[in-house]
Amino acid sequence: MCRVDATSSLQGDLPPGTHEALKGWRVLVTRPVEQGAALAAALAAAGATPVLYPTIALGPPPSWHAFDEAFGALARYAWVVFTSPSAVRFALQRHPALGPALADARAPRVAAVGQETARALGAQDVPVALVPDEQRQEGLVAAFGALPAGTRVLFPQALGGRELLAEALASHGVTVDVVPISQTAALPLEAPPPPFDAATFASPSALRAFAAARGAAALQGKVVAVIGPTTAEAARAAGVTVDVMAPSPSVAALVQALVRHRMR
Repeated sequence: MCRVDATSSLQGDLPPGTHEALKGWRVLVTRPVEQGAALAAALAAAGATPVLYPTIALGPPPSWHAFDEAFGALARYAWVVFTSPSAVRFALQRHPALGPALADARAPRVAAVGQETARALGAQDVPVALVPDEQRQEGLVAAFGALPAGTRVLFPQALGGRELLAEALASHGVTVDVVPISQTAALPLEAPPPPFDAATFASPSALRAFAAARGAAALQGKVVAVIGPTTAEAARAAGVTVDVMAPSPSVAALVQALVRHRMR
């Protein structure tokens, strides 16, 4: 597993001489409103003009019952897994005492899918015991290895999120309690986006929402950049050609990948 770097900037450090590499490019930012600012700032630092066009919105789950029940029985879990900064935010907004509870030495250990999620936890003083080298659910499966049968894992995630981690662990006798912590809704996108040269997608749901509302043809002739292989798979399924994929799922890596593509 990789170490947690809680001090890294979301914007990251661009290579010398590349701070104007995206100058003249209008880059579409499709992240939810509350998540778009960091990517927009990183793009601007690289010389681009960010074009905010959120395609999805994040909100609370239809019911908090499952998460409330799990929080009340936290001691029965060996691990708590977070796979996005938004999951961290919703969990701690619902139960502010969760942060101090997870910092207790007797608490379940905490796993984060990637560095951005680990930083979100670190900002709340929650210690992170595991971050996989492959920063996606497949990496978590590999990093966990063979947890003993009977181990109990709490997995707060967006309603309808990927089931790979839960299914893989369950196949080895691990009990995974998947509890909804948020839900994602596609925005209607009645108006087309402003003119743009490149489009960024940081989740499969953001890409699917764009493709459903505007059609894959709206991305023809544009540079399409995605944050990782899961989003790339969603793009291919929607008939969208991916030009750029970040080597790791972070804002910094996504912008740096765009810079490298532009400078080829």
